Amino acid sequence: MQLRYVLTILLFFAFSVNKLFAQADNCSGATLISVTANCASPTNGTTIGATQNLPGCVGNADDDVWYQFVATATSHQITVVPSASFDPVVQLFSNVCATLNTISCMDATFTGQTETINATGLTIGNTYRIRVYHYGAGSGSGTFSICVTNPPPAPSNDACGGAVNLLVNTVCSNTAGTTIGATQSLVGCSGTANDDVWYSFTAVNSTATITVNPSSTMDAVLQMYSGTCGTLTSMQCTDVGFTDGNETISAVGLTVGATYYIRVYDYYSGGGGTFDICVTGPSASPVPTNDEPCNAIALPNPTSACNYLQFTTVGATASMGAPTPASCAGGSSPFQGGFNATTSDVWFSVVVPSNGQITITAQPGFGINDAAMALYSGTCGSLTQVTCSDDHNYPGTTNDFKPYINATGLTPGATYFIRYWRFNTGTGQFGLCVSSVTNDFCTNSLYICDLNGYSASTSAAYTPDRPCNMYGNNEDTLTGVNQPDGVNTGGIFGQAGPWGTGAGAFDVNINNNSWIKFTASNTTAILNVAIGDCWIGNYPSGGIQMQIFSSNGCCDFVPVSNFEENSTGFTITANNLTIGNDYYLMVDGFAGDICNYTISANAGVQFPNITTGKPTLCYGDSTVLVGPVGASSYEWFPTGETTPNITVAPSTTTTYTLIVSGVCGAKQTLTQTIVVNPLPTVQINLSNPVSVCDQSSVTLTASGASSYVWNTTNLGNSINVSPTADSTFYVIGTDVNGCVDSTSTLVQVLPKPTAAITSATGNTICVGESLTLNATGGGTYTWNNATTLDSLVVSPTTNTSYSVVVNVNGCLDTASFAVNVNNLPTPLISGDTIICIG
Repeated sequence: MQLRYVLTILLFFAFSVNKLFAQADNCSGATLISVTANCASPTNGTTIGATQNLPGCVGNADDDVWYQFVATATSHQITVVPSASFDPVVQLFSNVCATLNTISCMDATFTGQTETINATGLTIGNTYRIRVYHYGAGSGSGTFSICVTNPPPAPSNDACGGAVNLLVNTVCSNTAGTTIGATQSLVGCSGTANDDVWYSFTAVNSTATITVNPSSTMDAVLQMYSGTCGTLTSMQCTDVGFTDGNETISAVGLTVGATYYIRVYDYYSGGGGTFDICVTGPSASPVPTNDEPCNAIALPNPTSACNYLQFTTVGATASMGAPTPASCAGGSSPFQGGFNATTSDVWFSVVVPSNGQITITAQPGFGINDAAMALYSGTCGSLTQVTCSDDHNYPGTTNDFKPYINATGLTPGATYFIRYWRFNTGTGQFGLCVSSVTNDFCTNSLYICDLNGYSASTSAAYTPDRPCNMYGNNEDTLTGVNQPDGVNTGGIFGQAGPWGTGAGAFDVNINNNSWIKFTASNTTAILNVAIGDCWIGNYPSGGIQMQIFSSNGCCDFVPVSNFEENSTGFTITANNLTIGNDYYLMVDGFAGDICNYTISANAGVQFPNITTGKPTLCYGDSTVLVGPVGASSYEWFPTGETTPNITVAPSTTTTYTLIVSGVCGAKQTLTQTIVVNPLPTVQINLSNPVSVCDQSSVTLTASGASSYVWNTTNLGNSINVSPTADSTFYVIGTDVNGCVDSTSTLVQVLPKPTAAITSATGNTICVGESLTLNATGGGTYTWNNATTLDSLVVSPTTNTSYSVVVNVNGCLDTASFAVNVNNLPTPLISGDTIICIG
């Protein structure tokens, strides 16, 4: 009776466990989960007792369990809630079990914390598979719940028109936000903006700082716009941090009372995250915040781009505690730029880049027409003038009363101060930019990873550079001296040819050229160039001229594109490029004009992507992924490694993502998909046992691959072998993907039986007699008359040979026995003698 109770309890326990937990230990048996509206009734699961089906995407997958669901929408949320000591890893796959493709590997939290995949881009009706396991060895506490739900509703600020208004405060006052459930409004400035949300604020001063503090699972991208929702203009995009890293925009040059828009989204396409956001800045004041040097507005770090920022001197006072400007170039005695006690000056600070050079340019055609500025070193309380500019001979004549400074030999990394004021007295608005010449010569060409959106200026700080055979089609070959228009000196800049059109008027000279280098990813590269802020004005008075060249170390230049010149924009097309080769884009100011320009690369310009020697692997193999050289930081997904190169051995086809920063001055996303092919399953004789009789041969046939190599050095799927003793034969099979499997089989050599036929009474009988033949030596016997007994009774009437086939485990031997048959004698009685009775 006691045993019966024990069995009942055990059966009840087994039933209860199956009822409470639902999971499968392998992909092929994955438990089906229904998509529900919410996670109120999740499926309970456990990894206790489970075994590894595939190597983990991260951590140790020695306890993975499997689920599957059918997508009912293009987006779903997968939520795994673990027990206290379970650190879940959740992996989402597309495709069937034999060819799984990783969509997402989520391990953003720690032990006892929920993991969530916000899956997007799903195909309705397709089946997707989910793997769950404990990150560490073993199963931890082993239990969890899982659900697949519809995506959360979009936030109210999913579109620009619903932007949440933020107040500008002197200290950060956070507003909680989320991008979960949001949809894409605009193409992202970095990463994938499929979950962007919107905010706005009204400027109360010329500066403001926007700070986004994302949750531990979000990599925030922050973008700021001017304009209206219908006509937005991007002012700044920042994505310098990684997951859980703050993003900050320090906006300067704002217009008091203007509304600005902020967009926030998750860099990745995983479905978003939560964050806090705030806008801080000085309170509203009739006096500019940068009225004194110690309150200088910090300008963005200089690049080759000239991005004009606009400010005002209205309400400013003279900074009499700072050194009085002196030796202001372009002015008149006393060369102080008209500075006096009633002048209204404002201050800025800038950090000098590594080349020790900055160019400060006033915005043409805007604001104060007659102004001056000075550059100082030192600290805000102890300044030393470096240089001063009053008037400058800009291209054209309209802006010649505006200042210009090109300072070289500065201390890299040091902070310098800029003072700006209207000549003599008076106030107003003005614009300025601080840029740095980094690519003045071909030998220090700026290598651009991605020309899309690249902006720069044909600054007056650039000097003419004519290396080797580079000169304009209207200049002297040696001195660069301009020739009469229409004279073709043979200079290649501006020449037409099989590469495209040129400057038919033969009037091209080099004035203030700069150099950009890029790598061709196609045989054709198409660059759209937008031009603005030209000092001289409309072409043909001013503008920009460009052409693309091949080169041998900044020599032996050959044009590969059309030559273009304009003041609004144009398209350059380079043809017959060699993929992987570097090419040079030379940019020059037409007639020395200073213009801003932005390049969009429609095709043909290459990112320095992840490289690998083996983009396709066989299951169990590994490969090294190599990131671009020169980045300042690396972050790989889904592995989480931070080194330039990583070794991976994915179990299924997996896309690896590398986030690099410091290459071309921005954070970039690179991807590399590693295709994993399954190994073939090679068999010999379908894995059946193989034996052969002594002194005989047997055929071994391999299957499961496309080519084979045997240890006998034979090729092909079949070989004949004749071993004299038990022997093992090996074969290596390779399939069409180059994947290899091997197997072996033992060929057992069976002894050959010795057949014999004997008779106890000899081999001779008389006609009419019978003889018993006894066969020996085998397991089964087959006589020549089809009898299968080990003895045979025969009664031949003539001499006859009998044979028997002996079969032992399929091995045969034959014996024969000749039976001689003697005829019976024929008695003969002759004579006719008569005798008497008695």
